[in-house]
Amino acid sequence: VYPGEILALVGENGAGKSTLMHVLNGVLVADQGRILIDGQPVAIHSPRQALEAGITMIHQELALIPQMTVGQNIYLGREPLLGKTGLVDWKRLYSMARQALDRLGIATDERALITDLSIADRQMVEIAKALSYQARLIVLDEPTSSLTERETETLFRLMRTLRSQGVTLIYISHRLEEIFALADRIAVMRDGQLIDVRPT
Repeated sequence: VYPGEILALVGENGAGKSTLMHVLNGVLVADQGRILIDGQPVAIHSPRQALEAGITMIHQELALIPQMTVGQNIYLGREPLLGKTGLVDWKRLYSMARQALDRLGIATDERALITDLSIADRQMVEIAKALSYQARLIVLDEPTSSLTERETETLFRLMRTLRSQGVTLIYISHRLEEIFALADRIAVMRDGQLIDVRPT
């Protein structure tokens, strides 16, 4: 996959798409093959190592805590602290969250509870969270499965914005009309094998 492109990954259920992406994201450890970033081999044995390499994945089941705010979810486990007090600097956290959302043109209130957001808005928060890790590559696994047509178009606009900012996206979907509208190239998998990669 090239910098600043949207690569669609397609194939039947069981073709190996999610397994391959779990290897890339450190959920599964590869038993053969290599992962190269900027031409250099990297070892990814955990999601933390994937994040450190600039790789993140947005799953169909979103990994947000509904009872927490947008800002708390974006910076969960990485909250800015007030000096050496060990207390969270809430003003700074929400300011950082607002900046992350503004970068993507997302109007969602950084202090809103996740439980009060639509599925589409929750996905936008997931993407803002991914970018807060300085992600260079974002994998989206069937992101439109529960979105309306209007919400899907909003997501696609956001993906095009990310591409223009140099972020690389791998888009897994069975919806071919979406793939032809969005992707720069298409990779086809079957029975655990890469069949071909072609320009859309």
